[in-house]
Amino acid sequence: MEMNVSVLKEIFASMEQGVVFIDDQNRIAYFNPAAEKIRDTSLHEMLGQSILNCHPKKSHSKVMKIIENLRSGKIKGHQRMNLQLVKGKFYDNTYSAVWGPENQYLGVIVVTREVTERKKAEEELKEALVNLRLANEELVRLDRMKDNFLSNVSHELKTPMISVMGYLGMILKEKVGSLTETQKRFLEISHKNLLKLEKNIDNLLDLAELGIRKEVFTFEPIDLVKVIQFSCSTVAPLAKEYQIEVGTTLPEEPLMIEGVADKLDQLFDNLLTNAIKYNHRSGKIDITLTENDRFVFTHIMNTGLGISHQSLSEVFTRHFQEKKKPLGDVKGLGIGLSLVQEIVKLHHGEVQIESEEGKGTVFSVMLPKKINSSEFGVKSSEI
Repeated sequence: MEMNVSVLKEIFASMEQGVVFIDDQNRIAYFNPAAEKIRDTSLHEMLGQSILNCHPKKSHSKVMKIIENLRSGKIKGHQRMNLQLVKGKFYDNTYSAVWGPENQYLGVIVVTREVTERKKAEEELKEALVNLRLANEELVRLDRMKDNFLSNVSHELKTPMISVMGYLGMILKEKVGSLTETQKRFLEISHKNLLKLEKNIDNLLDLAELGIRKEVFTFEPIDLVKVIQFSCSTVAPLAKEYQIEVGTTLPEEPLMIEGVADKLDQLFDNLLTNAIKYNHRSGKIDITLTENDRFVFTHIMNTGLGISHQSLSEVFTRHFQEKKKPLGDVKGLGIGLSLVQEIVKLHHGEVQIESEEGKGTVFSVMLPKKINSSEFGVKSSEI
């Protein structure tokens, strides 16, 4: 069944898009109602007028080029024109050639659809990209400041460290006088901790100069008894300051595991420091070390302030800080216990916490006795 002109007009009249037909002389031959609404003019007023009257003067050359390209066949199918602003709204125009029998050029049909929301989204995306670029530039600037800060602070720390290490070495070698056994033991503890501090400063220098990088950890046989004994001696002055008794129940024989020496020192230094900070003055800390055929178990109990039930699930998150005031109002960054968990994971172990407000806290660390070191390749430098 052939479709007559009246049916076609009804179809065009029902469309949301504006439809304009331009004859072979570039004159307007038809406007549908949607086009009349968009242009706020009637077909009667525009009939026979040049299509250029519907476009701003600056776009006339572009419109004519599109029409000529369609007429000549240089462009097949249809051609889109850039967005056009009409009364605060954006529209997209699509031009298509109309051909009659024997490839006779009849004119061009223009379909106009509103794209205001799309244009708005594109502008918002552009703005977001600009803001993202500015934020990235700010992050780069802050990262550079951080590197400069780390480098400057590390160098400032390194200089007096060299002097302190030198003089301490002379005293230990008794070049300036003899030492009692107690004095020598205290100085040896201080010297070992200074070596740990020196390594941390070197790590800061590497971080500042080379940027954050992945780190390879070397696993070796370590006597966990000696690790805990040394951590106890490290925190002994702090415990003494607050009259806190530190008791240990350790095996008489070495208890060997495979681990990373400085990380295990850091693990127990953090746990014992935390046990002191959140204890009562004249409180108590008990450390026990046991084993079975597969694991080593360390329990660190304090008679301290305890942790609220609500906070237990957040203890190992980075930057978590208990709301209770620590002894001496000692401030920290809230990363000590998150490091504990990361170090335990590095060693394929587990750490658990039991606590009751006002009665104290128990940290339990389980570490495997034998670890295949080949399982540990490169580990993130987050630790």
